Amino acid sequence: MIKVADYILLVSTITIMLLLAEVGFRFVAYRKDVNTLESVGETSSIPKDGEVVNLGRIIRLSKNPHIIYELIPSLSVIFTYKRLNRNVPITINSDGFRGKAIPVDKHAQSKRIVGIGDSLMFGWGVNDDETYLSLLSEQLNAKYPEMTWEIINMAVPGYNTVMEVETLKEKGLHYKPDIVIIHFCDNDFSLPNFIREQEDYFALDQSFIIKYFRGTLKTIKRIRPPRNSNGRIEDDPQRIPKQYRDMVGVQAYYRAMEELKALSIKHKFDVVVLAYRPNARIKKICKQLGLRMVEMFSLWQRYASEQGILDADGVWRIIPKDFHPSAIAHKFIANTLSETVVQLNLNNPEIR
Repeated sequence: MIKVADYILLVSTITIMLLLAEVGFRFVAYRKDVNTLESVGETSSIPKDGEVVNLGRIIRLSKNPHIIYELIPSLSVIFTYKRLNRNVPITINSDGFRGKAIPVDKHAQSKRIVGIGDSLMFGWGVNDDETYLSLLSEQLNAKYPEMTWEIINMAVPGYNTVMEVETLKEKGLHYKPDIVIIHFCDNDFSLPNFIREQEDYFALDQSFIIKYFRGTLKTIKRIRPPRNSNGRIEDDPQRIPKQYRDMVGVQAYYRAMEELKALSIKHKFDVVVLAYRPNARIKKICKQLGLRMVEMFSLWQRYASEQGILDADGVWRIIPKDFHPSAIAHKFIANTLSETVVQLNLNNPEIR
């Protein structure tokens, strides 16, 4: 007959063994995901030079969970825009950004501008030399040859503001920027174009042992985000995976912009918020934080009127049903930003 004490000991031993096994299965799942992230860039699926690709082929998972995904470095491919019915050559440099690579070391006669944004800044549908940051670099170097103007385009299609500021923190601050340009877009409150699917290693409402033997244990991978009833990427924090709730919504946007402001003070750079037609809420946030905003709509409308452009909205768009800027719009943005940069007074007597 089993004594009560022996029964308690047996149950306790089994419980401890199961708990240890559960911890072990969770650790194994975690290490498998870490190994997957550590092997980023070593996959055979990296596109070859000149290959025709879509967005999914030029990005990879980031090791940083708040960046989620990033551009694959050292690419020279043909990007296909099915909606635009066009193919455009794009170059991703060795640092993983569109355009020419800029050395991290900064010399005394150089001025640095870092751009963070999404597909609008990236240059959706236009060539490398037609993006407004590329044109801005040409204009500033031609106008002020006594300085070397170096511009790093860190924009990635689909990013939201939280990801953009996180990218600046992890990658952009190394360049010691004098100016950071952040391009606001209406989807900056939403989830990005891709999110991670992975297990929550600390969740207490599920057993990794049971999931393993059922074959339902998830491994880290890239998936499409959920969409709302209107077919748009979800921007309601209550309707998205909980690990992303601090990245979505107006409050998340405000916190990210507040952090950007703090970074600008700590690292002594100016911030320019670029927006086409921001709503009153965004204007208020930028005003509260003391961030300079450049609103393109009124400037473009005035320019179009002066130039006799009848269909101002149509000329701005890359195609009628797509709001991404056309090559003409990119050129106008570069011209406008050039004037803004001069007004910022970067302690250079020649541009005061």
